[in-house]
Amino acid sequence: MKSLLKIIRRYSLTAGFIIFIILASNIGVFLYLGSSTMKDNEKMVYGRGMMEQISHELTIQGKRIELSEKGRKLIKDTDFVWAMALDESGNTVWEWNLPKEIPKTYTLQDVAAFSRWYLKDYPVRVWKNGNFLLVFGCDKEQVVRYDALMSSVLFKNLPMYLKTMVVANVMIIILFILCYGFRFYRSMKPIAQGIENLSDGKPVDLEEKGLSSELAEKLNFTSRTLRKQEEQLARRDQARTDWISGVSHDIRTPLSLIVGYSDKLAQDESLQEENRRLAKTIRRQSLIIRQLVTDLNLTSKLAYQAQPLKKKTCSPAALLRECIADFYNGEFGEDPYLELSDMEEDMLNYTIEFHMTEDAQRIKIEADEGLIKRALRNLIGNSIRHNPNGCHIRVTMSVQNEKICWLIEDSGPGISEIVVQNMDKQETKVHIMGLRLAAQIAKAHGGELQFVSRKSRNYDIAFSIHLDQSSKDWL
Repeated sequence: MKSLLKIIRRYSLTAGFIIFIILASNIGVFLYLGSSTMKDNEKMVYGRGMMEQISHELTIQGKRIELSEKGRKLIKDTDFVWAMALDESGNTVWEWNLPKEIPKTYTLQDVAAFSRWYLKDYPVRVWKNGNFLLVFGCDKEQVVRYDALMSSVLFKNLPMYLKTMVVANVMIIILFILCYGFRFYRSMKPIAQGIENLSDGKPVDLEEKGLSSELAEKLNFTSRTLRKQEEQLARRDQARTDWISGVSHDIRTPLSLIVGYSDKLAQDESLQEENRRLAKTIRRQSLIIRQLVTDLNLTSKLAYQAQPLKKKTCSPAALLRECIADFYNGEFGEDPYLELSDMEEDMLNYTIEFHMTEDAQRIKIEADEGLIKRALRNLIGNSIRHNPNGCHIRVTMSVQNEKICWLIEDSGPGISEIVVQNMDKQETKVHIMGLRLAAQIAKAHGGELQFVSRKSRNYDIAFSIHLDQSSKDWL
């Protein structure tokens, strides 16, 4: 579930960052527009600056008031639609484009009424110039006049109000992120649990509703498909295991007869030497067939965990000594490739040296003694089989990384690259049944079979099994 919390955390941070960017952008745009508006107000064609400039262009010519040529040009460039100048008595002493409905005489009350509001529905602005009051009319279709009184306390507390508003907005944003994140977490939690169950090979049956209904539907469908495939594979594997077991059982009786009769013929001194040699060949090839079927049956059971491990406490050092002693005594178990009659003279060309670390000698392990000896015999026998002219074999046993390890090296050319490449392939022309069987035995004991590279680019072999807590107590 840590991955889900990581997703939620990233989602929340991303959502907060996006909201922050939006707010910052809005504030920036607001400040920019406000600043631009304030600057433009000074340049507005109906602003205070323009009224002041126009008022300076009014001059008294005798009893009349005239607007200079520059003033006329200025007022034409404004958005004012009309203008007039009132004297102290409220009479109009100058006008420009004055509409007919606009009176030309005003009382003090009239001036007070329109100076900050409307005059005949025209928004107006006023400017005092000496003894005259300039009145400018704005376009009633384009300008709206708004006037309001505000408390000074409001302006004094405005910074505090703004701070409070910002803090409140931030709190609302955080609450929104947390609520939505929690909702997202609740909707995604079953999905995450379903994915974990799916990866562990467990069935998934999620409720298909809410935000994640489509994902839940897909996971349920995937789970059903995988379960169906697993059942089909299990039936196929069981059928193959049963077939191999059946063949192994059915072939054992005729092979035993062939081995027995061929052995009897090989020992019959009344037969010619050539016929006795042929009988020995028949016996050996029959034993090879029996061994291949037995190995195939065992490797099939190990592959599908159908071979029960008969674990007991044993000494790996003793197992190694027994295996080496068997080779020197000519007791090769069931390996037809290393029969005494064929190898007893050639064994003089083979030497086996072994070394053990101190902790490896005293350690005890829980393992299937028969399978461990089978693996060691396969690996040591592998060096003998592939070096027909003899070789020196060195076996080193040590404890490494909570594993007991056997390293098998020989003075021959070593294991070729093609063998390493074909270890995981189901179909191959390379005969590596013994190595695969040893690898499966190692895996069944929590270990592994590793290829150790030589300078010649070929390989030696290392066989290891995992040490449990009872084995560690011996260290």
